Amino acid sequence: MTPGFFSKALSAFESIGYERAARELLRMSDAQLISLNLSRQKLLQGKAGMPWTLDEMVNVPTWQASAPTNTAEAANQHYTTPKAA
Repeated sequence: MTPGFFSKALSAFESIGYERAARELLRMSDAQLISLNLSRQKLLQGKAGMPWTLDEMVNVPTWQASAPTNTAEAANQHYTTPKAA
């Protein structure tokens, strides 16, 4: 086996890793990506878009960044247990 074979294999595994990481990160909401300072557009470009960070920081309102993930959670945020008489 030649040294070129190993560098090609390493490059292939590295590319697979970038693709998997980008695919998992793209499952996040825009607010989550912004809170991690990541750009969805750069993630869509894969390894060619590296670094995936935003060019400038974006301030996201706290209500948007911490929005409940489902309706049951949202309903429980404002529910208070009635006190016994």
